[in-house]
Amino acid sequence: MSAYDPVDVPSPAFQRKISFVATSVVLIGAAFGIWHLVWQYYPFWHWHEVQPGQFYRSSQLGEKELGEAIERYKLKTIFNLRDESERQFGTWYEMEHRVAREHGARVIDIPLKAGTPPSPEQVAKMLEILDDPQNRPAMVHCYHGSIRSAAAEGLWRREYMGEDGGTAYDRTQSWGRDLSEDYPEIADFIKHYVPRRDRAKGEPKKGP
Repeated sequence: MSAYDPVDVPSPAFQRKISFVATSVVLIGAAFGIWHLVWQYYPFWHWHEVQPGQFYRSSQLGEKELGEAIERYKLKTIFNLRDESERQFGTWYEMEHRVAREHGARVIDIPLKAGTPPSPEQVAKMLEILDDPQNRPAMVHCYHGSIRSAAAEGLWRREYMGEDGGTAYDRTQSWGRDLSEDYPEIADFIKHYVPRRDRAKGEPKKGP
């Protein structure tokens, strides 16, 4: 090609198409990023409405967030799944109990080691409290709100929403974590937990 040969220049219509595609890709990427942030953070970090007006789960909330959550969702009971060894990290434990009292709620400690589901005794304690409508709405939290609280969500789904093991597992929010691969004890608890209605046929189902 000599310096005098003509150069093919994309037509204006083709340039507009390229510009449209590029802009669309950028906007789609931005929209996905915004959606991801909203999913993770709104209205609180790892907050999830399992059954509106009945049961919620979350990460560890700060003082202001906890007060807002109690007031906004009319929470009566907060299940703390963090164990005693985690109380050394700051003043969250004392703060949580104080803020709950100030807003007319109470905190129930169900201490679990990371990646460990509740024991039969802990399950019985949670169900005894949740069976009473006066103790709901309830909220459960661990630290990140993604693993131990997943077991509690699964328990609620199995007992009170009537879901089978596979459905409850698929619908339990794990915030992108693979429970079966990374936390098999939690996954097995959700999938294989036997609800009371299946243990004693003919017994009226309790819950909402």
